[in-house]
Amino acid sequence: MANSNDATSAQQAGATGPELLERAMEGFQLYELGEYTDARLIFEELCERDPKEAYYRTALGAIFLAEDELDPALEAFNQALDLNPKDSAALVNRGEVYLRLGSIMEAAQDFARAVDLDPENKDPLTMRARLLAAAAIETVEAVQRNAAHSELKK
Repeated sequence: MANSNDATSAQQAGATGPELLERAMEGFQLYELGEYTDARLIFEELCERDPKEAYYRTALGAIFLAEDELDPALEAFNQALDLNPKDSAALVNRGEVYLRLGSIMEAAQDFARAVDLDPENKDPLTMRARLLAAAAIETVEAVQRNAAHSELKK
């Protein structure tokens, strides 16, 4: 979670580590129940209370992604990755946003980076990254086949 500098900034904002963790767990439970509005409010609050914690932005991005709000999701994942470039959840989810936006190459780069971060395939997100990378490659190949087929018809 947060390092000691982050904990200090959170404490200065009137929060303690256990309080923030409890709030984050509450927000995650609401997210899992599909209560996205309430979960979003919690993670927005946590982002304000501890602005250096990447996880809160990753969670916020996941909520936006679940609601199909791609631009705010992309912004939240970018902020999370600015704070923690090795956040595999943010990478995989940002890759999914890129896929949905049609930015296949950016998506593939994020998925490849997530896979590189877990060479032993211990994180379940790595499998998701591999599957989404395969889907991205399949999409690129289909586009190339269609373009080649269209050229042949001319």
